[in-house]
Amino acid sequence: MATNPQINIFGRNFHAYPVHSRVWLGFVLGLLPLFGFAQSGRATAEGSLKVILFLDTECPVTQSYMHEIRSLLGDFNDRPVSFEAVFPSYTVSTKEITAFFEKYNVKMTGQPDPDLRLTQRYQANTMPEAILLNASGIILYQGAIDNWYYALGKNRPKATAAYLRNAIQASLEGNPILIRKTEAIGCLINKN
Repeated sequence: MATNPQINIFGRNFHAYPVHSRVWLGFVLGLLPLFGFAQSGRATAEGSLKVILFLDTECPVTQSYMHEIRSLLGDFNDRPVSFEAVFPSYTVSTKEITAFFEKYNVKMTGQPDPDLRLTQRYQANTMPEAILLNASGIILYQGAIDNWYYALGKNRPKATAAYLRNAIQASLEGNPILIRKTEAIGCLINKN
């Protein structure tokens, strides 16, 4: 009589074929992101992180956030974190992106995304919107830079929750990322 192979999950053995084992495995794997684990591994201090910022040169909210973006760049300058900007517009040129960064004294690379390839890949909807990736390209955080803006055209005197900064710091320290997704407030990306 043939026996079913077994798998071990958190110290419990399960048969690999019966439905209850697959349901349990799906349940456990579904919970991992809530505790800062990606399905391919833990958010780790090893390897580098990448922050992709979806920005627009003409969006007032993006312009308002340039000071915070400059601060993030400075604070994580000597850490294994890279920053790049994506401008999801068919009208913006590389020259305009360079002038925009110079205007706000931000030393960062940026690229236009006229065909919205990167915008669609990361399902970005708003500018500014931040995406934090681990070295394997897995999204660790996506959404607002912080909670300074709480509605379009409405902002607090100062942010009280630094979502992106906290996600970067937690990941660098090998700790769980407590808030993995937020709603970005700003200018909507025109996907037509």
